[in-house]
Amino acid sequence: MTATRVNGGHSLIYKNLLTRLERADIAFSATHLDLSLNETGEAGVPFFGRIYRVSGKGGRRTDGRGFSDAVGSVLIHSILKASWSRPEGTFVTFSRLAGPVFKPGSYSQSALESPIIKRFQDRVSNLVAVAESVGGRRDGQAGLGAASLIVDLLAHIPLPFIFYDRDEAFPARTTLLFDRNATQVVDFEVLAVLVTLFVQCLANVSAGVAEKTRKLDLYRRDSRPRGRSP
Repeated sequence: MTATRVNGGHSLIYKNLLTRLERADIAFSATHLDLSLNETGEAGVPFFGRIYRVSGKGGRRTDGRGFSDAVGSVLIHSILKASWSRPEGTFVTFSRLAGPVFKPGSYSQSALESPIIKRFQDRVSNLVAVAESVGGRRDGQAGLGAASLIVDLLAHIPLPFIFYDRDEAFPARTTLLFDRNATQVVDFEVLAVLVTLFVQCLANVSAGVAEKTRKLDLYRRDSRPRGRSP
């Protein structure tokens, strides 16, 4: 199975899911997933630090911004599946969860772990700040030069991950773990899209923070009082 692409190929899937959503019992799904309902019957779905509202008419962000077909597809899929399943508390790697579907470790390393390592080596504090900004939280003590974090990909789909920065002896490395019941909440293919979206989200938010910092540094430099020329 090839790496999951989330920036293309989801348009038709999204349209089909929207058609199915029209016939869905949103209140039933919200009850199963422990989601809130507003006065108009929209389910509130927390997703990477934002709240999305899903109804039979589709989905929307409460801040009014748009979102990709891939994001819309995973949100609607979870509503339609309306799983009663809850985390088991036993965590395994992506390749272990996939079984024979993927070549052991190949997708996890290339699409999930490598981008995190590339973006955040020598920047552990930035990783923690970015993860917390998208709804993540610290998960215990990881030691010097490391971070142990957990984020909810969707309701009842926790994703613990630990990041070790590089040192004199070892390169930077990270491990993402999945609850054994994750594929009971959403289908495996959807889970693959979810975690890929999360990795992309980390990178995009980090890039945005870096750009804001760069502009602020330029502003401060340009705002400094100039000494008089002799």
